[in-house]
Amino acid sequence: MGALRRLKKIRRIPVVLRTNGLKHSIYLVYICGILPNLMNLYPIYLKFYLKVQALRRKYLLDREFGYWQSKKEELVMLGRRGYRLKIEHLGLDQEKLEVLIKTQQKQPEVLFAEIDQDGFLVSHFGPIRNSPIISNEDFLVRKGFKLEVVAIDGYVGVKKDYRGNKLSFLTELKALHCLGLAGCNVPSIMDVDFDNLRLTFSYILGAVVREELAKRGAVLRDRDIENNPDFKFLNAKERWLKRVQEGKRILYDVVDPKFVKSLFNEFKKIHASGFLMNDIKYGNIIIEKESGKPYLIDFELASDYRNLGRHSLRILHDGDIEKFNLHFNAEMLTYKSIREKIKGSNSFSTTDWYAPIYFGAGLRIGPIWDVDTGYGRWHYILKKHFPPLTGKRILDLGANNAFNSMQMLKYGAQEIIGIELDSKYITQGNFIKEVFEWVDNRLYNFKYKQADMKDIPRMNLGNFDLVIALCSLYYLDDESLSNLIHYISTITGTFILQCNNDKSIRRQDSHTYEKASVEYTVGALNSNGFPNAKVIAPKGYTRPLVVATNER
Repeated sequence: MGALRRLKKIRRIPVVLRTNGLKHSIYLVYICGILPNLMNLYPIYLKFYLKVQALRRKYLLDREFGYWQSKKEELVMLGRRGYRLKIEHLGLDQEKLEVLIKTQQKQPEVLFAEIDQDGFLVSHFGPIRNSPIISNEDFLVRKGFKLEVVAIDGYVGVKKDYRGNKLSFLTELKALHCLGLAGCNVPSIMDVDFDNLRLTFSYILGAVVREELAKRGAVLRDRDIENNPDFKFLNAKERWLKRVQEGKRILYDVVDPKFVKSLFNEFKKIHASGFLMNDIKYGNIIIEKESGKPYLIDFELASDYRNLGRHSLRILHDGDIEKFNLHFNAEMLTYKSIREKIKGSNSFSTTDWYAPIYFGAGLRIGPIWDVDTGYGRWHYILKKHFPPLTGKRILDLGANNAFNSMQMLKYGAQEIIGIELDSKYITQGNFIKEVFEWVDNRLYNFKYKQADMKDIPRMNLGNFDLVIALCSLYYLDDESLSNLIHYISTITGTFILQCNNDKSIRRQDSHTYEKASVEYTVGALNSNGFPNAKVIAPKGYTRPLVVATNER
């Protein structure tokens, strides 16, 4: 049996070369046989690379410091475009607010609160909205950098004193600047003191997730842990894990799944900007008061990997994702979990996939060299003959596992609706969407409608720039097929169909062969609102493409 399988593979080589061409065939060998093994070596390479980069950065630290020092005015100016909180919105007592305003008029910066180790405030102007206030006697001195709440030009900021740590100072400065420009929910830079290594960024008004969990009984605050016997004999890692478990125990009393999804999207935006946060914990997440959106703080441990290649970045992102999954009981995909699912673990069968898929990073499902469906079909015929897709709204009839829809989105489509009746393929398609979002580190606007194609006229989906039906429309009866084409002519100007002349495919109804032919398809199009039909039929290819338009 083994020899027979090897013989079949050898006989397939000429077919693969003929249909894919020499250049693409070599690429297929690389992504199927070489790249998966290289991905196994990436963690070793990255470990060495990161050590070299850390040494290099320390060596060039003064040069980097000088560069950012020269951009001080630009940093502050651009910071004005981000999140900023006026002192009037702190919720201070009116009398205290008037005192603060008068004091602010006399001096550019006014200290009005200090932040302790657990995020509690000692306020010099009374209670502050959404902030836990304590007395001087209860203040727990910070183990790390000193934090003060200050008023600058009528706005509220947090001044962070890095106590001479130039590396942490520059790390957070660069992260806040770059992530702010990328539209991430992070504090904006208000002032930079290069002489004393102090950075002032905007105060985010809202509840810290850690404090909200602690209010409900989770043992998370440092002051609570120090006197708790359950933590007494634990080492640092064990204490960290127990804290996470404490938070997860009542996590969804504080946040909901929508917030968690929104938070994960913020991490995706950070990753898309070339940064890793590294320091994911409940104390670094604020639920902003007005919007309810998650804001992230404390970036002195962040990493800037904008110069790394995409494969390396994917592997590095997984460190943040794994910590996110741990803290929020989530199952966001990582390279490791994707490989496990593709191999069939967790009852996720990969043996019944109609359309073979190549995701990138050496991750694939099925024979991607087969040009009849999936990745092979897209490379062989579809991408060459589809119209420009940028900004287009598209309807995919018989979307199957959504591979074609995902490719169109990767090529610039704005929105795609996939019509699919089989729940098995919908499950596969949702997984495929998640994997492509992990690979490309972006969100794709695709959604399924579980329905029969012939019911589309009653669904009121609106107009589309393009409608496609790849090897799917001919399964309808003649009347339904004609009615559907006629309706489609009223919602789009371009309709692309794929026929199927392969007689080796078994069909219960022999008439299906006729409906799958080019002649029948073109006739049905011409009779139902698409007078123009261009046939693309490469020699020897059994699945011709028909591009129909209703422009006269």
